[in-house]
Amino acid sequence: MKAIVKPKPKPGQEWPKGMLLTEKPEPTIEDPNDVIIKVFAGGICGTDVGIYNSKSSLQKEMLHAVDDPVTIGHEFSGTIVDAGKQARVHLARLMIRKAKTNRDVRAMVRRKTPSALASEPGFLRMLEKKFFGTAEMHVTCGTCYQCSLGEYHVCRNTIIQGLHNDGAWAEYVKVPARNVRLFYGREIPPEIISFMDALGNGTHTVFSAPVRDRSVAILGLGVQGLLAVAVAKSAGAKRIYVTDASRDHYPHEKLVNHRFALAKSFGADHCFDVAMADERHRFVDTILGETDQTGVDAVFEMSGNYNAYIDAAKVLRMGGVFSLLGLPSGTIEVDFAKNIIFRGITVHGIIGRKVFQTWDQMEVLLREGMAKKLMASGIVSHQIPLEKFDEGFAAIKAGDAFKVLLKP
Repeated sequence: MKAIVKPKPKPGQEWPKGMLLTEKPEPTIEDPNDVIIKVFAGGICGTDVGIYNSKSSLQKEMLHAVDDPVTIGHEFSGTIVDAGKQARVHLARLMIRKAKTNRDVRAMVRRKTPSALASEPGFLRMLEKKFFGTAEMHVTCGTCYQCSLGEYHVCRNTIIQGLHNDGAWAEYVKVPARNVRLFYGREIPPEIISFMDALGNGTHTVFSAPVRDRSVAILGLGVQGLLAVAVAKSAGAKRIYVTDASRDHYPHEKLVNHRFALAKSFGADHCFDVAMADERHRFVDTILGETDQTGVDAVFEMSGNYNAYIDAAKVLRMGGVFSLLGLPSGTIEVDFAKNIIFRGITVHGIIGRKVFQTWDQMEVLLREGMAKKLMASGIVSHQIPLEKFDEGFAAIKAGDAFKVLLKP
């Protein structure tokens, strides 16, 4: 099968930039809990861009990869084509759970037990024809202290498919059954399912603070920041202020017509180009002016730029929530007494998605109208064949893409 791969880095050696299209054997069922999914589309995210560019932090991570070369990709959707014996029972259990909220699935399931449903001759064929699937690609151990508390998103033994072992940018991907999510028909478009991993990051960030009828600031309008705007609006935020920064290859006019326009269509009330001194001042003045000098209830930092931390300190109210998803480089000095302790600030570090709380939250938002809004918005800016993956990365580098989907 076709697959996009990255050779595992070698200690002390240069890690060449780029990725390769190659042929790899199709995955097979080796464990009774294995599920094989035929990939409909895979999304490019910031981590994938870092792997493509041989970023040093990702080089360190991929030194621990099991497979070599590693099939990249952790955002995807597809159809289930095979599953181990225990996996089939788990998938039947997912169907039965889905039947509680879906009349058509209820008619298929009737009163069957998971074992009875899974043993039917046409079970896998029914899954393939009637459902789309994806998976949480952070595979956790289930035995460490964090997992024992149900905090799977911070499992200390997490293996990330598409980084530590084979991922989804191929014709087929193998995942553990316990990580699978099922969607009936087009209850959520498969294009959206293809990047629910990324949407989950934004959802986890937004739901780390109370947002209904509250004011929030979202700093950084990459795909994660844009999705956070859509989530915050769908979750009932009263006012949404967003920032991003123009740069040489992404001038102010393009920022306004591209990212700011999309953010406003998702529900942002004000957008500010903080690369411009007057806009940065206007960001602070607008928030303080509209909140009676109080500040916003929550700041969601999505950019990974330390300048945004400084901006956050100026607009976050006392007792507010500061949630950080963006990954900065280097270090910064922090006056903890002034900016956190005496202001009563709650700080959250956001990693991945809460399993499966975040998935449940975004599925509700998507079914209630956010999926339709995302599809109509054009956030899926490129859908290109797997073989032309370099074009997708080039479009992202040029600032001409939002979400790029690769299709086998």
